[in-house]
Amino acid sequence: MIFKTIIIIFEIIISYILQVTVFTNLRLADVVPDILMILTASLAYITGKKTGALTGFACGFLLDCTFGPLMGLFALAYSTLGYICGFAHKIYDSEDYTLPVFLIGGTEFLFNLFYFVCFYVLRGDIDIGYYLIRFLFPKVIYTTMVSVILYRLLNLNFNLFEKIDAAKAKRRGGTTYDFNDFDLTERKKIR
Repeated sequence: MIFKTIIIIFEIIISYILQVTVFTNLRLADVVPDILMILTASLAYITGKKTGALTGFACGFLLDCTFGPLMGLFALAYSTLGYICGFAHKIYDSEDYTLPVFLIGGTEFLFNLFYFVCFYVLRGDIDIGYYLIRFLFPKVIYTTMVSVILYRLLNLNFNLFEKIDAAKAKRRGGTTYDFNDFDLTERKKIR
């Protein structure tokens, strides 16, 4: 558990550095892919609602500290979207790459609509057609294209750590438990 937390923190830091350095130089149609949204939605899909919300909060907080005009706005948006993506963990399949890519594209679309409402509509700039064509669609498409590669890497990473955890548990003679396997409403006892 602690090892996975350290890995997630490391992934957040690496994703943040990639987003603000490397991908700002790889602009297409004057937009940058949202690497932190890819990370948030991917981890929520792979691990569940709680991890998705916490990862989203951390990613959003980093963006708030760097770019945010209002402290906590990006953290709220990212954690909410991470929590919502975590509902898809129930149908998680490590071999399926289409659903998470569509999930990432959908969360990027919702985030950019939220951004449009908060930063354009509230200022009185209601030209949604221009925003859709100039910013929203290119950003969603670019983020979705990049997510094909990054999701595959994140999924391989977590599958590797699951195998390492299983090997450690086998050496110790113990059992590993995934907290998402427990149904707390039925109050099952573990023996």
